[in-house]
Amino acid sequence: MMAEHKPSTPQSPGNGSPAAPPLRERPYELPPLPPNRCYEELPDPESIGETEVVFVEQTDPFEEYSFRLQRIVHQGKTPFQDVLIADTLNHGRALVLDGAMQSAEDDEEIYHEMLVQPAMLRHPDPRDVIIIGGGEGATLRETLAHRSVRTATMVDLDEEVVDLCREHLKPWHCGAFDDHRARLVYADGREFIENDDRLYDVAIIDVVDMLDNGPAQKLYTRQFYEHLRRRLRPNGLVVVQALEFSFVDDKPHVALSRTLRSVFPEVYSYRVHVPSFLGAWGYLIASDWFRPHETSGADIDRAIQMKLGGDWLSHLTGDFAKSCFTHCRETSFLLAQPGPILEDGVDFIPPPYIDDVDQIVELPSLPDR
Repeated sequence: MMAEHKPSTPQSPGNGSPAAPPLRERPYELPPLPPNRCYEELPDPESIGETEVVFVEQTDPFEEYSFRLQRIVHQGKTPFQDVLIADTLNHGRALVLDGAMQSAEDDEEIYHEMLVQPAMLRHPDPRDVIIIGGGEGATLRETLAHRSVRTATMVDLDEEVVDLCREHLKPWHCGAFDDHRARLVYADGREFIENDDRLYDVAIIDVVDMLDNGPAQKLYTRQFYEHLRRRLRPNGLVVVQALEFSFVDDKPHVALSRTLRSVFPEVYSYRVHVPSFLGAWGYLIASDWFRPHETSGADIDRAIQMKLGGDWLSHLTGDFAKSCFTHCRETSFLLAQPGPILEDGVDFIPPPYIDDVDQIVELPSLPDR
């Protein structure tokens, strides 16, 4: 089970709703907000009490995290995966697949903007886009925000999950499924790419983050990206959600980076902090030509204004996008290491950790005063 009930003493009034938190007077005046903003009080933990439903995510064999839930919207199993849609106390409504957080209301915009927009803004004229995965519809939403797009083909294996997202995650897709430019295909993404004869300007891979030698891994291998490259027009760009990525959680991302570099001459890692993902999330952008350091923040801001206008994006700006491609010394070292790539029919066995040799580091002497 993905959600658990914990026994406790109820702390709610007779109608079953949590008690309203007592209003506290602030010793200061709240500043006025822009028209599209409003103030909202956070739930008072004392009013909720200890009655709780929790979702527990095991992030690796050694750690797990609990998310307290207000209510379960849907819990069930499709032919392909376990599905939980629930309202969390800290992150808003959330989609959980096979026990892993996939998307949360309060921060899905930063994840999806950073997945879609760096490639879409940099491509000179993205007309035809393919999305592999993306069941919530938010990747489709960000793609169709570009007026240049004439077709956006979204290939997802699980029609039932897409239907659930269409019903329960409307702020994610904003009606994108009903846009006349959207083409929904319910199929295996690998098989679709191998048999498709269309050409695309941008390919966006937004599938589950599993390098566990299971079915999803065939969407991460060298052979898949060789097939995908043949479906790209000149100036084509590929962007991939590329797993957790930090200097303490790097091996799957770095292996995927090496895999893409075996197919494309220009491959770059970038990342952003996604609070509901409990850390930094990685992306990879690959092509024959795009080099992010050759584009300035001002160039990106001009592209945003020209392609999307000033009000669409919630997070991405030129300088912020540039900063996401900058890595610390340790991360850059790890990205540069040789190692295994992902191949069809070959289990991914992560290499061992690289650690510093223990040594006593002496601080430099202070100058005499």
